[in-house]
Amino acid sequence: MHESKSMTKDPVCGMAVDEATALHTEREGKTFYFCCDHCRQKFLSMPLGATTKGKSEGCCG
Repeated sequence: MHESKSMTKDPVCGMAVDEATALHTEREGKTFYFCCDHCRQKFLSMPLGATTKGKSEGCCG
């Protein structure tokens, strides 16, 4: 069994997520991936260009 997974970091909490199964959204022509809807909603509420630099905000255990 050979699996190919593409991992990336949630831009809100910094958690590693699998692009194949993670929630995602597009912004300014780029796709962003999230560990949960809480992080996705937080990201969508931020102004364009703002970033949390992947710092943990306590949303994920």
